[in-house]
Amino acid sequence: MAEKPPEEGYISVVDEEPELYELLKWDSSNTQRQPEPLLAEKIKTPDKRPSPQETDPFELNDPAFIETYRLTKDLARSLCEELKPVMPDSTKSIEFSVESKLMAALSFYATGKYQKLISGKTDPTITQYFVSTAVTQITEAINHPDIVKKYIHFPHLKQERDIIKARFYMKYGMPNTIGCVECTHVPISRPDDDQKSHFNKSYHSKKVQIICDSDLKIISVFATPGGSLSHDAILNKHAVRVDLDSMNNAGEQCWLIGGPHYSQKRYLMTPIPKIRKKSTMSPEKYYTNIHSQTHNAVTDTIKQLKSRWKCLQATCNKPFDPSAVTMLIVACCVLHNICNNRGLPVVPMTSAEERLEVMKQKVANGAIPRKQTEDEAGLEARERLVTRLWNERRVPESGSAPKKRMSKKDKIPDACQGQSQQPPMQHPHQPQMNMQIQNHQMHHEDMSKRPRIISVTTPTYGLNMPPVWGHYPQH
Repeated sequence: MAEKPPEEGYISVVDEEPELYELLKWDSSNTQRQPEPLLAEKIKTPDKRPSPQETDPFELNDPAFIETYRLTKDLARSLCEELKPVMPDSTKSIEFSVESKLMAALSFYATGKYQKLISGKTDPTITQYFVSTAVTQITEAINHPDIVKKYIHFPHLKQERDIIKARFYMKYGMPNTIGCVECTHVPISRPDDDQKSHFNKSYHSKKVQIICDSDLKIISVFATPGGSLSHDAILNKHAVRVDLDSMNNAGEQCWLIGGPHYSQKRYLMTPIPKIRKKSTMSPEKYYTNIHSQTHNAVTDTIKQLKSRWKCLQATCNKPFDPSAVTMLIVACCVLHNICNNRGLPVVPMTSAEERLEVMKQKVANGAIPRKQTEDEAGLEARERLVTRLWNERRVPESGSAPKKRMSKKDKIPDACQGQSQQPPMQHPHQPQMNMQIQNHQMHHEDMSKRPRIISVTTPTYGLNMPPVWGHYPQH
């Protein structure tokens, strides 16, 4: 087949890449352009894509609605009414309602994908452009100060702090605790500016500081810092640190429970280093156990947050700039508290998602620093707390001696114990049955090899009939 001469603008690569030239040979059967349809033909072609108004997400049953949007129908409707007054004026559209935008945004938060899925099927009425626009508008509306203050509130009043302290003490046994604090990384695209501050040891991210109460409710979120900052640097930049410091200076004992990446302060209790699971029980070991159980509240909160809203997971790396990711994180925290207040179920992570999330967080945080600048006042406060917890621990009564472990020979099977506790069953044929048992035992001098005897409590004979032993020879 003859080769067709190249058109204008064709660049020859024969001299440099001969093999590539073979791939650029013209094939008239494949490269011949089809004539474009006339304008009249284009007009006659119907648009098969249905409009977004044709599908109503509220027609789904309740389980499918919660699985897709993570909220119940009444919560979604009430949230629409709250967002209507604070929707940005420049983005209000007559074509799409606030309800349709909220449903598209909630679906993106829950899946991390632009294409909405309903019962495992893709909704063809939702385009990527519409979802992207809806996510931007709804996220901006949820970040309105009135909405954020309504659902995320740090306890500034003493009465509020006393309630949280009592809840922590009743649930975990840790006194004077007003919250647990921890940081987590949320991936972002490579920013144009300030790349160094957003790059952790592996990827670009936002390092989010989250403080929660004993009920896994987020009471403070700080999503502005970049991924390169340390835990202490982020806490020092936040206003919560000033409030905690001033309250301790005023004589009110209150602190946060932080992980090993934090340094010990008066207002921040951290685990004692070099205490392992195999360490012998001591005041420091007892404190470490209580501290670990209490700190699990914030780790469970972060896990539920990312399980419910997959757009914050490490597997979802959408091309959002840092400011958009900050607003996205705050919006998901608001929605987390809304779901938590209602007690809605959490969709668990898959094993692959959980492993990847743990790996990403471990690499981004790095190793625990061996040498930290400890505050002397903080060390003294922790020492007093260790002594208090050790004195308040539950000690067994001195009069009760510890139970000794029974040997296998001394142990009695549960079935035998149950039978021994039952009173002997009186039966009209009891003397006759005992006589037969004694006669059969005389034939078997070796008691260990004698055949099994059916229990007297479960006779195999009928009413007013003599006993019949199926495994004994009949005389």
